[in-house]
Amino acid sequence: MPTACLWLATVSLAISAVPDPARLQQALALEQTDEAAGLAALDALVVAFPDWVLARLEDARLRLKRGQGLELAEAHLEAARSYHPENARGHFLWGMLMEERRDARAAIASYEIALTLRPDYDEARFRIAGLQLAQGDFKAAADSYRLYVRSHPEAVGARLQLALAAERAGALKEAEQELKRLFEAPASRKVAGRKLAEFYERTGHAGQAARVRAAIEPPARKLRELQRSGR
Repeated sequence: MPTACLWLATVSLAISAVPDPARLQQALALEQTDEAAGLAALDALVVAFPDWVLARLEDARLRLKRGQGLELAEAHLEAARSYHPENARGHFLWGMLMEERRDARAAIASYEIALTLRPDYDEARFRIAGLQLAQGDFKAAADSYRLYVRSHPEAVGARLQLALAAERAGALKEAEQELKRLFEAPASRKVAGRKLAEFYERTGHAGQAARVRAAIEPPARKLRELQRSGR
C-alpha cells in the first residue's frame, strides 16, 4: 500500500475511534422511553470505545437503576476507576453497587472518596448519612445530614432525618427545633406536625403532643341534631 494511502487509512481509523458525545446523548435520550434499548445503545458505545470512561459510567448507572447485570456494572466501574481514578462519579457509583450488595462499610468508604474528590457531591453525603443512620451511628449521621441540609434547606425528608438522628444521638433540643421549623412552614406543616407530636410523646410531653395534633387534625364533625317529629 502506498505511504499516502496507509497514512489516510490510519487517520480514518483514529477518527472512527474518537468517542462521539452525540451518540451518548442519543442513548441517554432513548433511556427515557425504552430503558432496554438505551442500555443496548450504551453497551454498543462501550464496545466501540472501551476506554471511554463516560460511556462505561452511564452503562453501569443504568444497570444499577434496573438492578440487572450487576456483574457487568462492576466490570465497567472497575475499568472506569482504573482509567480515571480521580473521577468522583466512578466512586459514587461503586458505593451504590456496594449498597446493592449490602456492604455498608465499603459503600461509605467509596462515597467518602467521592466527597474527597468533589466536596460538593451532596448526593454522596446524603447516602452516607442514610447508611450511618441505618447502622446506628447517630452522631455521625446527624453531622452528615446537618452538612447536607445546609446546602439543601428545602429538602424536607433530609431535615426530618436530621431531627431523627439528632434525637437518637441525644441532641433533643436540636431535634425539637428542626421539627418546629418544619412545622411552621406551610408546605411541611402536616408531616412535620405528626413527627413533632410523636417526638413530644416519646419525650414525655403529652400535652404539647396533643396541642400539635389539634393544630393539624381537623376538628371532629358535629352531626346536626334532628328535630323530633310532631306526629
